[in-house]
Amino acid sequence: MADRVVPWNNLPTDLLEAVGKRLKTKTDVSRFRAICRSWRSSVPPFDQKQPRFPIRIMMKFPFPVNCFFLTITEDTVYHLVPPPNINSDDSASTPSTRGWVVRLREGESGEPSMLHPLSSSFHIKRLPKSVFPKLLNLLEFRVFELAKTYTMYHSDRSVSSYRVAISLSPDWPAIMVVAAGKLYHCKLGPDIEMCTMFDTSEVFEDVICFEGKFYAVCHNGTAVVVDPSLEMTLIASPISPDHGSSVHFIKNLVESLGEILLVERHRRYLFPVKFRVYKLNAVERKWVEMEGLDGRILCVGNNNCCFF
Repeated sequence: MADRVVPWNNLPTDLLEAVGKRLKTKTDVSRFRAICRSWRSSVPPFDQKQPRFPIRIMMKFPFPVNCFFLTITEDTVYHLVPPPNINSDDSASTPSTRGWVVRLREGESGEPSMLHPLSSSFHIKRLPKSVFPKLLNLLEFRVFELAKTYTMYHSDRSVSSYRVAISLSPDWPAIMVVAAGKLYHCKLGPDIEMCTMFDTSEVFEDVICFEGKFYAVCHNGTAVVVDPSLEMTLIASPISPDHGSSVHFIKNLVESLGEILLVERHRRYLFPVKFRVYKLNAVERKWVEMEGLDGRILCVGNNNCCFF
């Protein structure tokens, strides 16, 4: 007996609901609900529980004693892949067939703006008509949400070099900031919150949120994890001693394929000399140097980190 083919619009409701519970982004939920009426009725619209960006926080340095405000924006990095053109040569690879990496920021009025994927300060006003379509139908394009990036701005609208990580979990909505080597935390909410500094002598360089906890790395590679009780625990030992030479080591944390990676940039004056990438071994509490990236491309910047 031949297998019975079930139309997409007649799939069991419990199966559709099970799939819908695994959709984590607004893009995936919107595309799922656009398939047909039965799919749309099985999954509710994306629930935007977190506060709307931009949000403002207040910080206070112990030296000098003064308070100042910072604004945090949220951007989403997408990979847009156009539908195949049956009239084109499949072997030919052009920018219009490989797709585009775009970075979108939603303003306070809901109007999106497009930024350069690798820069927080470069807004894209015009796109080349020869390779980019005038109208983007997201039901025809394959849309992949690659990352969320967060950027901090000072009151004069200049981009801040402070590092920021945000937990959008309803169990622990929080913000962590690395500023002037110190680690700060505050609640994430609709009101302006004052950040509190952790009382530690460590000199921090970066922080990320991973699986509901915050991970921060120090200048020598020491890494700590902070849980919702604000308990700080050592998670990795140092990887490089202090150097008095002209070589400067810049460390950035990146989440990639369910792992925490540490990117160490070696710079001599203003020029990068080389890179080293380490993978966190949480069981042995150490960084393990990677020989390759297994086909991944890491994009590391001074204002944010994301992976493609």
